[in-house]
Amino acid sequence: MPHPRQHDLRHTAASLAVSAGANVKAVQRMLGHESAALTLDIYADLFDDDLDTVADALDAARRRIPALATV
Repeated sequence: MPHPRQHDLRHTAASLAVSAGANVKAVQRMLGHESAALTLDIYADLFDDDLDTVADALDAARRRIPALATV
């Protein structure tokens, strides 16, 4: 297994921080980026589980709103 480069560790740390729910502005400052958009564009890889988490949250929200529960 090859040794990880410094950039690999930076990318992994940023991606995991965003995936764990860290404030994107905090991650931006940690990395020294000019904008949060740049941070998200470069380092916030979409993990497969993130899509499931979003779907579950939307489903739970739908169930909490009576008018939408039958949709």
